[in-house]
Amino acid sequence: MKLHTPPLVGNDSARSIHGYSAGADVVLLGRGPESLSVLDLRETLEVFAPARVRRVDADGERWLDDVAAAISDPAVEGAPVVVVADSLRISPVALLDLLDRPGDPTAVATLEAQSVVGSNGAMTRLRTERDLRQVQSVGTAAHMVSRPTALAPGVVRIAASHRPTASRILQEAAGSVAASESAIDPFDLVLLALVRGGLGVAAIPLGPFTVERDGATAPGAPGSAWQQRLAAVSRGDDGLFSTKVVRPISRRVTRFGLRHGWTPNVVTATSLGIGLLAAALAAVDNRWTWVAAAVLLQAALVVDCVDGEIARFSRRFSAFGAWLDAVGDRVKEYAVLAAVASVAVRRGNDAWLLAITTMVLITVRHLEDYAFSRRTREAKTSLPVEFLPVDDPRDAATEDADLDFNLPAARRDRVIFWAKKVLHLPIAERYLLLSLGLLTYDPAWVLWPLAVAVVIALVWTQGGRTAKALLSRDLYHRDPLLGPTRWGHLDYQTDLGPVARAAGRILMASFRAAVLGLPMTFAGAVLLWRGSGGLALLVALAGLLLTGVGCRPALQHHLAWQAPVLLWLAEAAFVMAAASGLAEGQRWVVFAYLAAVAWHRYDVVYRLRDTGQPPPYWVTAATLGVDGRVLALVLMAWLAPAGVPWLLGFGALALITVYAVESARAWRAWVAAEDRLVETSA
Repeated sequence: MKLHTPPLVGNDSARSIHGYSAGADVVLLGRGPESLSVLDLRETLEVFAPARVRRVDADGERWLDDVAAAISDPAVEGAPVVVVADSLRISPVALLDLLDRPGDPTAVATLEAQSVVGSNGAMTRLRTERDLRQVQSVGTAAHMVSRPTALAPGVVRIAASHRPTASRILQEAAGSVAASESAIDPFDLVLLALVRGGLGVAAIPLGPFTVERDGATAPGAPGSAWQQRLAAVSRGDDGLFSTKVVRPISRRVTRFGLRHGWTPNVVTATSLGIGLLAAALAAVDNRWTWVAAAVLLQAALVVDCVDGEIARFSRRFSAFGAWLDAVGDRVKEYAVLAAVASVAVRRGNDAWLLAITTMVLITVRHLEDYAFSRRTREAKTSLPVEFLPVDDPRDAATEDADLDFNLPAARRDRVIFWAKKVLHLPIAERYLLLSLGLLTYDPAWVLWPLAVAVVIALVWTQGGRTAKALLSRDLYHRDPLLGPTRWGHLDYQTDLGPVARAAGRILMASFRAAVLGLPMTFAGAVLLWRGSGGLALLVALAGLLLTGVGCRPALQHHLAWQAPVLLWLAEAAFVMAAASGLAEGQRWVVFAYLAAVAWHRYDVVYRLRDTGQPPPYWVTAATLGVDGRVLALVLMAWLAPAGVPWLLGFGALALITVYAVESARAWRAWVAAEDRLVETSA
């Protein structure tokens, strides 16, 4: 089915309806007879091919029972139900992300409070959790909502699997509240009951669309609904350079791509190709090729934004596409670092150590960011749900909680906000530093500013997050569902091999053993660098065994999120210590070896993030894990130092072969499973 709302954006395929909510039941909530706006709303909803549209008059005494009955009685088996305020007027284009997205979410559409003019009392006041995008509290004319963050225009989608629970919640609510009270909007009361009943309702931002409900209006961005959708496809959490410079350019390219049928994965591959071409030009020691590389690197960044924008516009999301996009970014970045370092060596300045250090620190920045974010997210999702009775006028907040929306940030607050964004050093800022450095035609001005900027970002993020963890201000608590037979994300990210895992199975100790073992492991790297190979082997073995004992699954401690980062740093330290005596022409093998390991660490992170499925443990066992690789390297450096470059060179080749082949096989299986799921749903 196609939507036609002139002026259009994109071709028919980009605007097509996928049918994820086809066959849904629609329940319209209102008071009194149907109005013209309700008839308009019916036409809007017909675009999504509902099986049945019912209207419930909330003037009746038991109308909540009628809503519960409509939800519990599906016209089509396995179809969701959509509950709508009948006074809502909205374009079907605005509802695509709620009603026509992959999966079967229970979610409500939301708006920012500052986007609404007129009385925002006509919209439902909400408090949503920022990271989880989940509704925590709902307000009505008779129920307060503390610290409100968003407004709901009046559409909630209930997943097919949640229909029995939703029906039960509303039946229970019907007996505990005067539902016919005219002061309470019926949609507000239904959403309040669902959230307080513990259903779990996600919040999906609408974007800059034109919306009307009972005299309140969100004017939206200029242009038609499709033009408003194009304005909404940029990510909302981008950095300063991306938001102010890159995204305005990328949206123009996205408009062209949507019109010509570009697909997200092809665009991602194109961005990767442009980035690798930039690296190839940077490897040529010529001023003008460096200028071209700087321009192409920015072009790769723009195109890299386009793939996500096309995916969001057309709702063609895929875990493989997200993985390809994220890993491709690292490949481009590392390739440019290697190219610049190779030019510096040809000029007589060994920059491999600086390039390696920069690569290692960039990887630390990303591993640390994911580990902490995931840890915080898991803590929030495992918090107990506060079930509140529907007739309680207050929510679970304290008596002095703020009941008003936060005003738009003042100029000073906006400056601080963007300064913090820059300090986090997102990808656009890093690529900008690389491009500016390439324009100088000096490897030092490419590598040093980036390395210093990454160090500053690490001090900012690690320092703040460690302080939060030590002061117990990050809401962390142990997850009782995790244990020896059920690993958490951190357990997979440590990449501990058979030696360390065997120690963890034999001995029992707390994470404090790892707190002792990790510094001891670093001490082994220092000893290896100083030439004490035998002693380094003993100290490294003791440190890694203690680390394995302290990192027994499930890894849960308020500082445990640091373990994967520290183990990656320890391996990098050993590799650089073992290779400290290599000639300038051999040091590229250090970069190649660590790049292969870094690729695997990114692969683990993104597969966990996007699919929830880590690589099988045989991959870690076959590649020895961080502990096995470190011990093998120390042994080689001690007994046969001349073999270190061969070990690193062939080791890099062997590692990337195992990692890439297994990853490709796993992603083929995952994509095939996704395709089968889509076919089954259709």
